[in-house]
Amino acid sequence: MKHTSYRWNTYCLYDYRGVEEHLSAMTAKGWRLERAGNNLWKYRRAQPAEVLYAVTYSAGASQFNPGPTQGQQSLEELCASAGWEKVCDWFQMQIFSTENPSAVPLETDEALRLEGLHRSMRKSFLPTTVVLLAFSLLFAASFLYSLISGNMYRLFSSNAHLFSGTMFLLLAGLEAYTLWHYYHWRKVSLRAVGEGGTCVPLGPGYRRLSAALLALVAVLAAGYLLLEILTGGSGRALFYLVYLALFFLLVFLVRRTSALLRKLRASKSVNIVLTLAVDVVLAIALVGGLAYGVVRFHWFFGLEGETYVYQHIEWDLSPREDFPLTLTDLTGEHYAHIRRRLFESGSFFLPEREYSETALPQGETESGLLRYTLWDPKFPRLQQALLREQLKTGGYNGPLFDSHYAYVPEDPIPWGAETAYRLHIDGSPKNAWLLAWPGRVVEVSLGGALSEAPKALIAARLGPGT
Repeated sequence: MKHTSYRWNTYCLYDYRGVEEHLSAMTAKGWRLERAGNNLWKYRRAQPAEVLYAVTYSAGASQFNPGPTQGQQSLEELCASAGWEKVCDWFQMQIFSTENPSAVPLETDEALRLEGLHRSMRKSFLPTTVVLLAFSLLFAASFLYSLISGNMYRLFSSNAHLFSGTMFLLLAGLEAYTLWHYYHWRKVSLRAVGEGGTCVPLGPGYRRLSAALLALVAVLAAGYLLLEILTGGSGRALFYLVYLALFFLLVFLVRRTSALLRKLRASKSVNIVLTLAVDVVLAIALVGGLAYGVVRFHWFFGLEGETYVYQHIEWDLSPREDFPLTLTDLTGEHYAHIRRRLFESGSFFLPEREYSETALPQGETESGLLRYTLWDPKFPRLQQALLREQLKTGGYNGPLFDSHYAYVPEDPIPWGAETAYRLHIDGSPKNAWLLAWPGRVVEVSLGGALSEAPKALIAARLGPGT
């Protein structure tokens, strides 16, 4: 039989009635609150009992204080004289209990209760909510812009953009609703107290909505992970898992640092400064460790085989054989030195595979180059959006300097495609094309001249079904 239990807290700081009723119900079931953490509340098994709980607020309380403030000590002494025992605190919320059913209530003036509660809310809950809202909107800005502008290509360009944008938008909605909910509740409660009543009960609606949105965020996060695995992005999935693990480790270590400093009786200012310093150092280590993992273990590009260096260029000892089209296929030549790279990205709705090959014949100094990208849009409107995006940028997303990049339509028949465009730079045609078939868009670039025969071969190798 387990003697401790942890529960995710869905109560907000001003839901004092909900907390009191919840703790009384838990005690009746044989679980007493031992510690109220930021998110997880710890309960310890005990004999079932009828216990009353009361919540009051102390605006001077802080998680960085080395111990109870003078105001908290005075409050505890006053409550103890009335038969109430301190259980724990949760930010500015002070939780007391008693087994005496006729104990004097801790709060008898609803106007003072409401004013003290508001002071406590302004101390931590409201500023934190505003900061979380700002950060959520910042991280969801790109996704939100894609929604507002109707840029379908940008919206579905990657699993990360689609899912993380949705998650941060949901979180922003929750934080915005929290602010509105509190001020609406305060307005209604002020009116009720002014008429001689009590603060308005919150009810379970907010808690249920909060729990539902957080559950939806968790489902979206799991969905993102699953889609990355299904679409070949195992490296990105690994990055995501490692990021989450390191992030939760960072949060744990920062909180442990603050708790240790409190135990060592460090002052509030020292605790804040040192905890912030540890947070910054660990965040830098987190980013640096992830960057090292991306580069060292090729999380985004996949594992590469052994290489060697020739003419100051790195070549593959055993070039990969899974390319649908190679320079040898196009030219019929044998190449002594080959380097091939494949980068899979995009999203479940718009898979993207980028192939790159550099090859050097024996005894030559000039290498051939072949690059092509395959997109497989899941529905026609997305394909149209992709084509518009590529035609708008000329297939070039970097700084354009003084050059003009543009795709110019040409005859699609030699390609066996629905549409074909050739890249022009400052009006001069280049060996780069944008091709489209139903359900497949291809961008291909070749170092060297192309005849009609390779066009048919490129269509056969890179067209639909490959």
